[in-house]
Amino acid sequence: MDNQEIENYMAASRIRTCRRRKRDALKQYDKQLLQYNRKKKELWQAWNRRGYTELDPPVMKGYKRYFVLREDVARSRDGEFFQELLKKINTYDYSHRKDFKVKKRRRGRKIHVLREQQLLQPVDYHFKKMKLTPKERNCFEERVRYCKNGIDQIKYFVVKEPWRFVLQVRPNMITKQRVTAPELRSEIDQLDNFLKRNQLEPKIWSLTRSKQAGWRKWLPECKIKYQFKQYTLQQLLQEEWYE
Repeated sequence: MDNQEIENYMAASRIRTCRRRKRDALKQYDKQLLQYNRKKKELWQAWNRRGYTELDPPVMKGYKRYFVLREDVARSRDGEFFQELLKKINTYDYSHRKDFKVKKRRRGRKIHVLREQQLLQPVDYHFKKMKLTPKERNCFEERVRYCKNGIDQIKYFVVKEPWRFVLQVRPNMITKQRVTAPELRSEIDQLDNFLKRNQLEPKIWSLTRSKQAGWRKWLPECKIKYQFKQYTLQQLLQEEWYE
């Protein structure tokens, strides 16, 4: 039999070539890794869905601090309006000290300084998702701050009248406890150790995520660096261009 007859016979009998067998083995290996990844997601979803049990009696763990309406504002005509607004912009802070002071080193000495707490200051995209009414939007003013690189600007919104809200400190009472699931946690740890020990996480990452979706793609282009790109060297050296 010549080569053409051998190829026709293999195509008719569906005998896999050596290259086809290697490719199928790699596909099967990738499918097994994806199965491990799905199993890991299912285990973590089950871990996050575990419920709570009531504590009897409740346990006190430190103190919590949050904003409340001033008494005169709560008794005013717009008391209900500001109470609904406070539910959307309130912040909570926790500490083991009732005075909420923290240690800071100043001029070589350690002193206790009151920890600052402010109302929610949402950025631009978060402010649009808060579903505020037009009257509630008028209670904010827009401000701008610079990022750590000193170039990019971030828009954020601040309450115009923060004096309407005051801080209140209350004991932090814990009334519920998360359900312990030792068998589920043991299964999660076994799968994580298997993936780390065999160094399978980088391969799973490349299979489940796009290679072009990097955080550097979202950075804005530096305009200062390329401001002379459209001019030639002769134009840059001309005195009229500088004038």
